[in-house]
Amino acid sequence: MSRLPSLRVFATLVPFALAACSAKGGSTGFGDPDGGGFETDSGGSSGALADGGVFGGDGGKPAPPDGSVTVTTTIYGNTDDSLFTLDPKSHAVTLVGKFTGNGSESITDVAVNGNGEVFVNSTASVYKATLPSGAGTVQLAKLAVIAGTGQKFYALAFAPAGVLGADEALVGGDGDGELWLIDGTNGAIKDLGGFGNDPRTDAKHKGHILALSGDLVFYNDASNKPTGLATIRSCTSKGTGCETTDDILVGVDMAALAAASKGAPAASLLSGYYGGSGSNPGNGIGFGDVFGLGVWGGEVYGFTRNQSSTPPTLLTIDTTTGKGAALAGASFSFTNGWSGAGVTTKVTVTVPPPPPVR
Repeated sequence: MSRLPSLRVFATLVPFALAACSAKGGSTGFGDPDGGGFETDSGGSSGALADGGVFGGDGGKPAPPDGSVTVTTTIYGNTDDSLFTLDPKSHAVTLVGKFTGNGSESITDVAVNGNGEVFVNSTASVYKATLPSGAGTVQLAKLAVIAGTGQKFYALAFAPAGVLGADEALVGGDGDGELWLIDGTNGAIKDLGGFGNDPRTDAKHKGHILALSGDLVFYNDASNKPTGLATIRSCTSKGTGCETTDDILVGVDMAALAAASKGAPAASLLSGYYGGSGSNPGNGIGFGDVFGLGVWGGEVYGFTRNQSSTPPTLLTIDTTTGKGAALAGASFSFTNGWSGAGVTTKVTVTVPPPPPVR
């Protein structure tokens, strides 16, 4: 794995996922949850997709239909080794617990299904999380090793039911910037495609591709239409020579995503640029390494990784300009910073679509 006056939420109770780090108890708004420093411990297609292997709901059952699930107003966030919650109203950050059961694997993202269940991934595995009832650790149970061909996975989100099958489906993003359908029962993957070529012809971007930067998020809009957002960046080629200071907020072409699940990878999964027009990506968010992305309460949030000149930051991203702005007081002393974010498919938000790509 963004602050919009034009957004209005139609679901009052919503969970949402971020990335994590370690610390103990308490909540003090932005910054270190315990008032101290945060420390972290760590800095193709393969196989056939099995029916029902996409975490449709508890015990492999399909998630209940829209409107039948009440979920809490909890935003989940993780760094490499711990899970946090963020109160979307007060923005208070609270430690849930440190991950256990993942061995030496760092956790790279978190996703929440329509039942409010929490799943996380490393670069090579998918886990289901059991949260403590009070203070304690977050127990992870490995569900599958992702059957890739050498790529590493950094993003995770649930696509709404009906997009990639009858049930909700896990979509992952790899280090090459491609999206993949992931079967949670056996780790089989199917390439869904990337975001196409960078249309800019200036010296800095000419001949580059557009690739997933850090995260994606799916939800249903006010008319119950499946919708997707992602942060992308310009790269010289898959996974190399990538822009690290200015990500771009874009819409995901859900029709192209669905078609790719039944056939060849999409040439481009891009539906449009926020802050751009036609074939112009605009000036971007103004922050790089936006590795977490989510929507709640009329706002699009971005969560950044630690960079040499910019500490981990919580942003709001304006969908008219595409620009990000750091929330006042939103500073964190994580060693590595946020790793990802996501939102349950049951959240219903009115985010205006980006201008369509021409």
